[in-house]
Amino acid sequence: MARFIVIESLDGVGKTTLVRNLAAALGGIAMSMPGPAIKPLREQIHAALGDAKIAHALFYLALAAAEGSKARAAADAGRTVVMDRFLASVIAYARARGVAADFDALLPALPRPDVSVLLTLDEDERVRRLGARGEMSVADIQSLDPVFRGVVMAELRARCDLQVDVTGADEGEAVRRVIEAVGMYRSS
Repeated sequence: MARFIVIESLDGVGKTTLVRNLAAALGGIAMSMPGPAIKPLREQIHAALGDAKIAHALFYLALAAAEGSKARAAADAGRTVVMDRFLASVIAYARARGVAADFDALLPALPRPDVSVLLTLDEDERVRRLGARGEMSVADIQSLDPVFRGVVMAELRARCDLQVDVTGADEGEAVRRVIEAVGMYRSS
């Protein structure tokens, strides 16, 4: 059965690797937010939007609408789609950055995944992984702040259907844990 599955998490948890591996294991396709057409332009767009936090949030919400429509269409056509971030992350990061807009009022008009999974990892391990990446992004640095991280995680927990901890798991075990959780969610 084809499904639109979303994987959400803080940076450094292993979400991007898991999305790629999970899509392969399920015979599906991996997608991400933002999509490949926007990714190389993201820094220019951020610069053009300046300090207007609501503009940044609406930009990502528009991307979620576009990428989500593609993912939903693929799933409805019989392809499993695994998406690297989606609506929960857009809203969670906007909230942590102080945007108080009523995003929930827009949700009924946006594509919905079949299941959204919050991926978690021991915080010390996450921080170690972030450091191993080399230069940290603004979002990486922000996620090190306990207050910012707390707001993001509270929003993600409230908006995701499942939570899967991947602490101590290698890539294969992480995929197995998510497949098991998604399978149990489907049958419940």
